[in-house]
Amino acid sequence: MAERDPAGRIRLGPNDLLGDRDLLPVAAGGHRLLLVRAGARIVAAERACPHEGADLALGRCVAGRLLCPRHQASFDLRDGAVSPGWSFRALRLFAIEAAPDGLWLGTGSDLHGPDAARPGPPPPGGHESSAGRKAGR
Repeated sequence: MAERDPAGRIRLGPNDLLGDRDLLPVAAGGHRLLLVRAGARIVAAERACPHEGADLALGRCVAGRLLCPRHQASFDLRDGAVSPGWSFRALRLFAIEAAPDGLWLGTGSDLHGPDAARPGPPPPGGHESSAGRKAGR
């Protein structure tokens, strides 16, 4: 269960929360997010694709980009930018801090991406999975 600290950060779990997975759906602050391992970095993203609401937990991460399972657009995990040829907003990304006591989701000014907005609603028909999905499966 996620907990908040006095600074408003939300603790997601231990540093090894993702295990050997590249993608892991999580709930934090009443929103459904997706933890994504991109090389040595871990970022959080809104779980629903901004195009048609596809569940990005069913996608995969390749070379620092998160691929949508529905239409194969991809999002840059540095800034959320969508791949060329698509005309919809960028994916919202959220700061993750790996601290000695676990992984923390930044809130407020730590959020980055378009308009620094909060995560959107859950994807239609989406559900949490504690198992997550490893890229390439």
